[in-house]
Amino acid sequence: MSADPTESPVPLAEISQGPNAFEAFLDRNQKGIVVFAILLAIGAVALVIYRGVETSRQQTAGAALTKAADLTALQTVVTEHAGTTAAGSAMVLLSNSQWTAGKQDDAIATLRKFIADSPEHPAIPTAKANLASKLMAQGKSGDAAKLFEELASDPAARFIAPFALISLGDISKTAGDLEKAEASYTKAKTDFLDSSFADTANRRLAILKTKPPVEIEPPPAPPAPESKPALPPEATITPPAPTVETPTAPEP
Repeated sequence: MSADPTESPVPLAEISQGPNAFEAFLDRNQKGIVVFAILLAIGAVALVIYRGVETSRQQTAGAALTKAADLTALQTVVTEHAGTTAAGSAMVLLSNSQWTAGKQDDAIATLRKFIADSPEHPAIPTAKANLASKLMAQGKSGDAAKLFEELASDPAARFIAPFALISLGDISKTAGDLEKAEASYTKAKTDFLDSSFADTANRRLAILKTKPPVEIEPPPAPPAPESKPALPPEATITPPAPTVETPTAPEP
């Protein structure tokens, strides 16, 4: 049977010559994309500039801290370079200077402010240990113990944790809780064998349960020897004078 002359071959596939979906999206949003690219470029430049300015600011503050040699100079670094890493470090040093100058309350207030305002500063563990030690010196053992406990359990403060544990042991020993003191000293010894504080913990443990010597009354002093009564003047015996013999000349 001959083929139907009215039938035409059907193509297996057709290639669309029109724009695809992505090209259509670009056509519709070309202006917005260009604006976004410009903003992105501006943001990148601004970030570079900000980082440059911030780096310069941090370096300037660091140089000022290096030159600060007294309480006034440290206070200037804190005031004029607020927000920098160097200013935070200056507050720790300022606190020590205030303490040495007899301004104990000011020293503690400085450390409290630094810890509250700069929780991410790398010197926070050191500042907490410093504050806890100062509180101990003032007899505020309860407040000091809380800070030492934070340090002992903080992975970021591992370098100062053995000091915190020994201090906790000292607080417990002073309070008469020898078992708790022993636990703190032992943890400092076993968990931080490579630390110089391990020897300190050993010494604390060695004398922890040693009883102080008992004071006893000294023995009575021996009686003074009896003195012999002096003889009266008339009873004084005068020894005889020695006899001197005069030699005689031989007879002729």
